[in-house]
Amino acid sequence: MDFLGHMRQLAKQRAAGLPAGDPGFPSRPHLRSFKDALTGMAVIAEVKYATPADGHLGIRTSPSGLAAEYEVLGASAISCLTEPMFFAGSAEHLAEIRKSSRLPLLMKDFIVDERQLCQARSLGADAVLLITEMLSAEELGRLFSFGRSLGLDCLVEVHGLQGLDKALDIGADIIGVNVRNLATLKVEPERHEEMAGLLPPGVVKVAESGITSAKRLEELGRMGYDAALIGRAMVNEQTRRGIFRCG
Repeated sequence: MDFLGHMRQLAKQRAAGLPAGDPGFPSRPHLRSFKDALTGMAVIAEVKYATPADGHLGIRTSPSGLAAEYEVLGASAISCLTEPMFFAGSAEHLAEIRKSSRLPLLMKDFIVDERQLCQARSLGADAVLLITEMLSAEELGRLFSFGRSLGLDCLVEVHGLQGLDKALDIGADIIGVNVRNLATLKVEPERHEEMAGLLPPGVVKVAESGITSAKRLEELGRMGYDAALIGRAMVNEQTRRGIFRCG
């Protein structure tokens, strides 16, 4: 089984333990627009404690502490990894950040079930990630529609033309281009440029993976991207401060 297939299987197991149904009012926190925050080469700064390639990253700062630092540096939104096995994430991390940060908050996970979307909404997420390559066209459309019915923005992630077609077919208005090869987990940065011209006007365009400098942010802005989701590079304090020198 490939990496994404394994993550899908684990996500289904976790989702099976979640309560079913819309969280409803008054348990829903108020929403902040994730989409509206993604302008002018915005940085979506990620709270992440481990990766499949590197293992634990040695970060000791709390989720709320990291989010606060990102906000001071100039982040426009926060992404929080909630996948526990490979990324050392937790739904509690998301809830903690929501209590202290004013920035729109993305729950980044391997979402395969409506129950995960209900969890995201009830814990204070403003947006969720949907990965086209992990979902059938029917699943993607169903989860996208349900997420939007809860008021959540959906960052629909693509890795190539097939995923882009699926994203456009459901009317996705925030599309992320992830240049990490899902088979090898290696980053192929040239794909950002290859895909940029295929993203239609009116769609918020987000670059993902392999972004480690302000110079690269500026290059992506010239390609037409509106924002960048940055995770691994945020681990090093000097690197993340350098990234925010853009603009």
